[in-house]
Amino acid sequence: MPPLLSLSDLRTQFSTERGQVKAVDGIDLEIHEGETVGLVGESGSGKSVTALSTMGLVDDPGEIVDGTVELTDARLADELRDRYDAARFVDGDTIDLTAAPEEALRFVRGREVSMIFQDPMTSLNPSVTVGEQVAESLRLHQYGGRRKDSWFNAVREILPKISRDVDEEVRDETIEVLEDVGIPEPGARIDEYPHEFSGGMRQRVLIAIALACQPGLLVADEPTTALDVTIQAQILDLIDDLQADLGMSVLMITHDLGVVAETCDRVAVMYAGEIVEEGPVEEIFGNPSHPYTYTLLESLPSEEKERLTPIEGNVPDLIDMPSGCHFAPRCPWATEECTSGEIPYLQHGGEDIDHRSKCIMESFDKTEYGDDAVGTGRERSIGEPLVEIDGLRKYYEQADGVLDRVLGADDRSVKAVDGIDFTINRGETLGLVGESGCGKSTAGRALLHLTEPTDGRVVFSGTDLTELDGSALREQRKDLQMIFQDPLSSLDPRQTVGQTIREPLSIHDLPESDPDVTVEAEVTVSGIARDRVDVTVDDEIDAVVGSGNGVATAHVDVTVADGEVDVDVREHLGVEGTVERTDAGDVVRVSVTVSAGDTDRLRRRRRVRQLLEAVGLEVGQYDRYPHEMSGGQRQRVGIARALAVDPEFIVADEPVSALDVSVQAQILNLMEDLQDRFDLTYLFIAHDLSVVRHISDRVAVMYLGEIVEVAATDELFADPQHPYTKALLSAIPEPDPTADTDDRVILEGDVPSPIDPPSGCHFRTRCPSVIPPDDLDIEQETYREVMDYRQRVERQAIDVETILEGAGESPGQMAADGGTASAPPSGADSVSPAAVEAVRDAQFDRLPAGRAAEVVDRSLELVIVDEWEEAAAVLEETFASVCEREDPTLSDGDHPAACHLID
Repeated sequence: MPPLLSLSDLRTQFSTERGQVKAVDGIDLEIHEGETVGLVGESGSGKSVTALSTMGLVDDPGEIVDGTVELTDARLADELRDRYDAARFVDGDTIDLTAAPEEALRFVRGREVSMIFQDPMTSLNPSVTVGEQVAESLRLHQYGGRRKDSWFNAVREILPKISRDVDEEVRDETIEVLEDVGIPEPGARIDEYPHEFSGGMRQRVLIAIALACQPGLLVADEPTTALDVTIQAQILDLIDDLQADLGMSVLMITHDLGVVAETCDRVAVMYAGEIVEEGPVEEIFGNPSHPYTYTLLESLPSEEKERLTPIEGNVPDLIDMPSGCHFAPRCPWATEECTSGEIPYLQHGGEDIDHRSKCIMESFDKTEYGDDAVGTGRERSIGEPLVEIDGLRKYYEQADGVLDRVLGADDRSVKAVDGIDFTINRGETLGLVGESGCGKSTAGRALLHLTEPTDGRVVFSGTDLTELDGSALREQRKDLQMIFQDPLSSLDPRQTVGQTIREPLSIHDLPESDPDVTVEAEVTVSGIARDRVDVTVDDEIDAVVGSGNGVATAHVDVTVADGEVDVDVREHLGVEGTVERTDAGDVVRVSVTVSAGDTDRLRRRRRVRQLLEAVGLEVGQYDRYPHEMSGGQRQRVGIARALAVDPEFIVADEPVSALDVSVQAQILNLMEDLQDRFDLTYLFIAHDLSVVRHISDRVAVMYLGEIVEVAATDELFADPQHPYTKALLSAIPEPDPTADTDDRVILEGDVPSPIDPPSGCHFRTRCPSVIPPDDLDIEQETYREVMDYRQRVERQAIDVETILEGAGESPGQMAADGGTASAPPSGADSVSPAAVEAVRDAQFDRLPAGRAAEVVDRSLELVIVDEWEEAAAVLEETFASVCEREDPTLSDGDHPAACHLID
């Protein structure tokens, strides 16, 4: 059977002043019906351009210069022949999308091939309701409703409520599609705008648009990159279910190898515009046969690795790529044969396995790679508490002043951080984890007083920061620094790297020497006796090189050969020397003086150069601008800036979230090395729990402004106590296709609003283990559904009218006395059993029994006649849980957890 989609020798290039960027450089890829194929690789490898080329969406100055994209679909081919002069691009059942005119491509897109784009907030139109954006796809492809391009029709698209020509059939189908992708109460939310949806719900809207016409192929470009692990698990589960229901094929583009392992049937590994390895997912993960694939997998954090093994270097310039194997300059096993000529594809695995690798080597010695990087663990001493947080709160007022309150502005506070307590010991890394919106970043900023805390105390090294005035706090802040999440937006694009790192030195009138730091020299000599070399080290060199364990070290190499003396100091310090010789010219003594420099300007420049080398950058990058550097390099600049003032404590806010796994490994290793070298203490904020597990000594779990669990890293991952922690750990994608994920906990819904958080335990609105009343005989899963139903009743978020209309009758016609819409029911007692059954079926998958069922039915009767408050009261009387009545407390001990399930 022919493949559904076939890319053959596809080449896409972008014209620039420097030359042609070969973004896609001759790839071959097939996707069969019902199959999921993963396309993985580092940023810049050409994954997204491959997706855009498949869809015919490459914009100027890019173009497909060679190759074909062919779609095989008999029904679609017949329709295209009827609609267009298709002889040029339709051959039998095969459509050549690269030869098709734009009008034909528009007919195919959305109808047979759809795409989920990476960022839902930039992909959705903020001025158009979500329902209208889904309906547009239906109108275009199923109802023949495409309008001509004109200013009038453009305005109608922007203002959908003025253009009320969408018939009820399209609206009903739109509601059905939104319901299929898990949008709760779609009938009530169809007229809402993207900004009114959470990140996970916006991603579901994008999926609804893509799947509205039930395409045969879905191209998903990083569909979960910006999402938390819990929401990511929801989205991947949703795509998997929809794929099974619709029988569609999926091209999954991602750099998350865990996502690929769990969702894909086959994997294609892309590097520098080429597919370097392709095969079944079990083969690729179990028997990686290209060095790039192997080193990419080795970059992943894992429980067994004390130190990560990153891929050295970067993806090559796609304008001037190396000859031969493009990966050869970074390959640990490269030979001279790899650097010239055409590299063939070799087959690997068994006879019945199609596993190809673009490498001249049949195999390579994997034991040679990474041995030096895997050690017995870091030896660090954890000291006394350095940072102590007591009752820290940060609220944001929505009403800015008296006028806002008079005009009715909402004066409720956003409780971003709602009373947290924890300590961070000197020399340790405390990981702070939780979903987006839980308050992690706000806590980090409030801790550093970058935003003024509303309440609570922050004690740093015995000093209460909340009692300091502006100048004293500014002076103290030299010891507390922050690494921000997005280096491109946190770095000034108008400043060079040198200016960026030097700026805090100028602000704080640094560098300066610490009189408590001792200095030393490590001297290596060659060609002369050690006792004939005198090295004097200026007491102030710590101003340039920093210090570790209270010692600043200068490494001095003295070499004497053929009467010549060479003195090399590895650090960026000033060097002066004298040489004593015999009358014959033989060197008898060398005296060296190492200094920090005489002027502040010179010291700052040397300090910046020293920091560049400390974070793994070249001194030659001093005069570069941020846009001239890669993402990993920019993050290193941010780290160097934080280190410039020689801090003791650093808040690292998602420092690796936007990086590829190989660059991520480099940055994590760097942070560990710097911690050991400069005695640093970290608060490491992240939502990637694999990263947190690797770098953290202890972990604090945060939910909706509160700390719900704290424990040593190994203990937390081995024995999580709080249901939220269990759900987070369960949702981590496993980069192992053979891993069993049947017991995965998929959290429903999103984090509630911090403006009005749930009473009692904030997590109880989503908790799969919420505690039923003692006198109620009900199964846990059924009770969870009842509690979800209660929340919808309290929010009045049940679209009764749509449900009853879907049952074939209007609310009035569902009256028990057989009345019509002109004679509506007079009260809850007159609601018909059919009406109750229709709404009940829409709300529950598991129906409660006995007394619980009676109470639910009574509440449904009240809901149908708009008696929402009374319905909520009826439900609360029977189903109220201790989880909503009492606030759980974070107990004392080494592993506290704030949960009523724990004694």
